[in-house]
Amino acid sequence: MTTKLARPDHIKFRREAEGGLVYDHENYGYEDASMYEVSDTVIDILEYVDGEQPRQALEEKFSPAIVETLLQRGVITNVE
Repeated sequence: MTTKLARPDHIKFRREAEGGLVYDHENYGYEDASMYEVSDTVIDILEYVDGEQPRQALEEKFSPAIVETLLQRGVITNVE
């Protein structure tokens, strides 16, 4: 079975002039959200994942290391 990845509902993002911002507001409101500056690559991945995408496709388009890092940080997640 193919592993699919998705962006969790509590992760929001937006592209900026240089890079972008990721908002993580799991278990609390927007006013308490964590905000991180990220590279264009992270924003590209989040835009690409719109919905669900096979892990292999993400790893081929970007890199296995970046995909694994985003999984570990909870920016993207495995879909059952």
